[in-house]
Amino acid sequence: MKFFDTAARFLAANLQRLGALCLLAMALLTVADICGRRFGYPIFGAVELVSFLGALVVACAMPVTDMEKRHVRVLLLFNRLPRSVKGALDLVIRCVNLLLFAVISWRMFLFAEKLRASGEVSLNLHLPEYLIVYFLAVCCCVVCLVIFGKLVAPERGRKS
Repeated sequence: MKFFDTAARFLAANLQRLGALCLLAMALLTVADICGRRFGYPIFGAVELVSFLGALVVACAMPVTDMEKRHVRVLLLFNRLPRSVKGALDLVIRCVNLLLFAVISWRMFLFAEKLRASGEVSLNLHLPEYLIVYFLAVCCCVVCLVIFGKLVAPERGRKS
């Protein structure tokens, strides 16, 4: 079962790097567009590209966020529970998350195929939107891999 953990870590790390590049591209494009507007030469489609890049940044961050437990957790009541209840609750939450992300991924694949079949493109640059949705679906699959890896090989001696 170490395969799942290794594969998940590899994919999450590379997606994190890609997300960082997309974030850098967003920042550079925004600065260039603002400077261009100042001199009367805005970048055509900059808002569209920044919105696509923003979706990619969020999607790329999801697997590593789950892997490194950087997500938002409400610990007010959780910390007061006995250790055995925490473990059981953690297992239930992981199973629900796995199911949720599997359904989201499946539906996004279906939606991407629908967009591809209809020929849906972005308003200004006429970029195919289905590519972004397919990528989001793949990132949700990687999140599923991360969660599954945690289910089959939970961390030892973790702090809850």
